[in-house]
Parts: sequence; C-alpha cells; structure tokens
Amino acid sequence: MQNYTNKYTKEAEEKVKKLSKNNDIEKAEKLKKYIGTNLIVCGMPSPLQVECLKKGFSFITDDINQNFICFDKLYFETKCFEVKNLSFIYLDKNHKHINPELQFKLLSKWVTEVDNWAHSDYLSKFLTRLLEHSDTSNNMRKQILKWNTSLKLWERRQSLVSLYYYARTKKQHVEYDFAIKLIHNLISDKEYFVQKAVGWALRESYNVYPNETFKFIDQNIKLITPVAFTTCIEKMNETQKNNLKQKRKRK
Repeated sequence: MQNYTNKYTKEAEEKVKKLSKNNDIEKAEKLKKYIGTNLIVCGMPSPLQVECLKKGFSFITDDINQNFICFDKLYFETKCFEVKNLSFIYLDKNHKHINPELQFKLLSKWVTEVDNWAHSDYLSKFLTRLLEHSDTSNNMRKQILKWNTSLKLWERRQSLVSLYYYARTKKQHVEYDFAIKLIHNLISDKEYFVQKAVGWALRESYNVYPNETFKFIDQNIKLITPVAFTTCIEKMNETQKNNLKQKRKRK
C-alpha cells in the first residue's frame, strides 16, 4: 500500500481504480507498451477520465488557482498514468482562469516528471500558450533554451514540441530564427523521440514559414535523420517532397 503525503492522490487513485475495474488488462498492457511509460496504466479511456473529473473531488473549491496547486501535488505523487492525466484535463478546462505565471512555475517542473511521449505532447499544448503569452513569454524562452541542452531526452524533446502546437490553428507564432536555432541544435540527436520532435517541429515551422523552412531542410538534407525527414515533409506538395527525396538519394 502506498503511503500518501496528501489526501488528493489517495482520493483520485481510488476513484480511477473503481472506474477502471472492468477494463481489459491486456489492452492496458498494450497501451503501456505503446506509450512507453514506467507508470501504472489502468487502460481507462480518455472520455472516462474526463467523466471522472466531472464527478468532482472533495478538494476542489471555487478557488481555481488553489485547485491547480492541488492537482500539481497529485501529479507529482501519483505513479498512475491516468491519474496524472486528471491534472492535464483540469488545466485544459480551466487554463483561461489560472494565473499564467503560476502555470509557468508549476508546468516547468512537470516536465521533469515526464517519461513518455503522450505526457510530453500534452504539456506542449499548454507550454506553447505560455510561450505566446506576454506575461510568461520571456521566462518560457529562457526555460526552453535550458531544456534544449539538457542531458534528459524528454527535456530536449520538450524544447521542440513546445515551440508550435498545430501552428495552423494559431494566430501568432514564435519567430522563425528562435525556433530554427533550437531545431538545428538537436538535428543529429541520437534519441528516437527527440528525432520525432525535430521532424514535428520542422513540419509545423513549414506551416508558418514555408519558404524559410524548406530552404533549411534543403540545406541540411544530409544531417536530417530518416525519422525526422519522414515527418517534416508531410505537409509539402508532391513536387517539393520528390525534390527533397531525390536530393537525399544523391547524398
């Protein structure tokens, strides 16, 4: 039995366990392998996780910022994938009403707990907003620069996936020069999940800065790994794709 330091974690874990009692254990193991996490995975579907939060918890009050602090404590103590997700879901629902500086303070620490691509991607949604927000943009830039040179693969990955979050849906974006420098720093990184992030960041950069990004890919065609290359050309037209593919073959 786990020794809890706060009541939030115990209450949340018991509720998730109760709602997950009829879940397929084999599917849960497959999900755990697919995500690549060391956390306990119950196999609880996302809609049921949302429903779990809707049912409420005893520690939730009218003070949304304080509630977020409670979910922060829960996030760090639980070893369950779905329980950590509750913290993401709460923030996603209430981010407009939570102080941006508080979000930055807590979320920059959440990154240190990440051990899988699903939570890394989820965090990028919030961190991109903070990068765009006037109250937190400068601090986010400094933090991203630190992550970019970290020895921890998930922090390096976070420095790239936090630059853009489905760029076509955004009205404003980080400037090209800032983003491309970070991408270039990790273009030869040996970690698979970092390379996926390189490809993803280049793809999203292309959506916003097509000419500049195409030129960068063309000039660095020899350095870009197959994993990153496949992703970064997804949104290009067939002529551009074929030209770059042919150039890679000649290299």
